[in-house]
Amino acid sequence: MRSRGFNATSLDDICAAAGVTKGGFFHYFKSKDEIARAAVTEFAAAKARDFQNAPFRKLADPLDRVFGRLDFAIESATATRTTKGCLIGMLAQEMSFTNPTLRIICGESFLRIGQDFEADLAEAKAIHAPKAAFDPGNLATLYVTIVQGSVIMAKAADSNAVMVENLEQFRHYIEVLFCRTHKPAGKRAARSQGPARA
Repeated sequence: MRSRGFNATSLDDICAAAGVTKGGFFHYFKSKDEIARAAVTEFAAAKARDFQNAPFRKLADPLDRVFGRLDFAIESATATRTTKGCLIGMLAQEMSFTNPTLRIICGESFLRIGQDFEADLAEAKAIHAPKAAFDPGNLATLYVTIVQGSVIMAKAADSNAVMVENLEQFRHYIEVLFCRTHKPAGKRAARSQGPARA
């Protein structure tokens, strides 16, 4: 479903990938809808675990965590040449008008991602830019929107370069909002000091 979408993925495809018979499938799930809901829930939980266990979580300064999250997302995007896509985004696009339950699950997943980022943004604003005229919740929603839109563009371009560039542009925007320059750690720092990518 992540690569083909919901409608183009048959029960035969699912059973073949899982190594089970259709009878075995129906022992665990009542329908393709049910396994799609379970898949989205698990996909979202796995992504949340990745970010929860990321190194930036250990940083004391919330603004460092904000930049650390963006560095982590950029590193993740550069780990492969092309994205496999986001199951949540894929099903939200395909099923939002025909499957209200899946639409709600996808929407709640995006909301949790935004709320997680919003917490660090709000704390960072209170400490470093209390008079700045931006809303942490809206900024977190913008981040989720940029990531999801960038996944679509990366798939269309068959390259993650556009995703990396968009995340870096968002990081520059955060620097402007907080009047603070951020130098990415490690390999990204060295890369960012080199010539611009085509």
